[in-house]
Amino acid sequence: MRSVDHLERAPSPPGQATPVQFAGLSLTEFWERFALAGLKSMLTLLLIGHVLLPEAGVAGTAWLQDRFDGSSGPGKEPVALASYIYGAANALVYLSIPVGGLIGDLLIGRRAAVLTGGASMIAGLLMMISLRGFLPGLLLFASGAGLLKGNLSAQFGALFAEEAQRRRAYSYYLIFLNAGVVFGPLAMGVVAMAASWQYALALAAVGIAVGLAIYMVLMGGSAGWLAPRQGPRAEGGVTRASRAAEPLAFLRLLLALLAVYLCFAAYGQIGNILLVWAERRVDLEFGGWTLPVGWVLALDGLFTILLVFAVQAALRFALRRGFGIGPFLQTSLGCLACAAGYFVLVLAERTGGTTLSPAWVVAYLLLVDLAIVLVWPSGLSLATGLAPGGKAGLWGGIFYLHGFFANLWVGFAGRLFETWPVQSFWLLHAAIALVGAALALLAALPVPRANAAGQAITTSA
Repeated sequence: MRSVDHLERAPSPPGQATPVQFAGLSLTEFWERFALAGLKSMLTLLLIGHVLLPEAGVAGTAWLQDRFDGSSGPGKEPVALASYIYGAANALVYLSIPVGGLIGDLLIGRRAAVLTGGASMIAGLLMMISLRGFLPGLLLFASGAGLLKGNLSAQFGALFAEEAQRRRAYSYYLIFLNAGVVFGPLAMGVVAMAASWQYALALAAVGIAVGLAIYMVLMGGSAGWLAPRQGPRAEGGVTRASRAAEPLAFLRLLLALLAVYLCFAAYGQIGNILLVWAERRVDLEFGGWTLPVGWVLALDGLFTILLVFAVQAALRFALRRGFGIGPFLQTSLGCLACAAGYFVLVLAERTGGTTLSPAWVVAYLLLVDLAIVLVWPSGLSLATGLAPGGKAGLWGGIFYLHGFFANLWVGFAGRLFETWPVQSFWLLHAAIALVGAALALLAALPVPRANAAGQAITTSA
């Protein structure tokens, strides 16, 4: 059997996961994403309509407004300040993940880190409900999300000793994650309209509590692996000792993570400029009714879930034909799919006309969602499985920094949309994804690896 990188060449010990452990971690992730995505869908409007109003008296707003030029004043909506707070809160979540992972790795253990992070999220939501404590509560919520997320994904990766098995499991884990992203905004939006935004935040707090209860019940007997493992162990057929003997292993991991960052930087426009472009250029009339452009994001989550099953079937088919696709090549293929999605938008612009068919958006979504289904599990599997020094929580958090850097790029690149030709704007994002594909392919190339006797072994890519 051929294998595209050496991580799958050597025999590996069987995975340690049980259905109960898989369900415990995946359902906890679902509820964390339910609360996080639901809050994000409401945050900017809550800030503008309630929190930043002068009469609200929310702790910290006066200090922020004094230091943010042009954000406040009589009869003036604080849109700029609300946007700034939204971006800062999202950035804090992603920046907190590697810090939270390191805390779990070195200080309090991953189980305690997950429970502490979840409790912080609940406390933050309750503070936000009081309105006066909204901003301090938002800070506590975002920090807690980082503490929980970094350790949850590291624990999930520790369930699987063999890299291909771990990568496949992360693909199914992605289903639970996206289900939370889809259902959180829907459920909290309905509650906010039917009752009030306070009840919607209370629902998010209840969701986190349910997730923690599931975690404690289903993971209660797993204390042996909840803490970081000690000593050498196999990761996809490569022990820590053999990885230490491979001089280029760390560089390959960095190249793969950089490819992930670039892919997500390109993909990030799906929630930003793509919606602006679709509203201007795409015919959203259906049966006499105009479809909300925001439904594009709902389709994004749905397509991602469906594509997980399609991709896993394709990978099994390839494996039966004697071609095993390793994590580096899978990352490269995902970046290529992302680039292809933006080439679709370029072709759409070149067709001319003032109104375009929704089929162009559907084709774009299928390709960029295919990219995420390929890149996300392979990147996270590499980060947690090949973590230097066994610090899977830290390196899982470094993987999640793709969200931080992608948000920075999306905010910066959005200014180019009004000044550049539209085709050039989409071509720029295709080029970013192509660079990621090249870096991941470079990481997949065969490199010499030392064996136990200190001799060089060349592995095939």
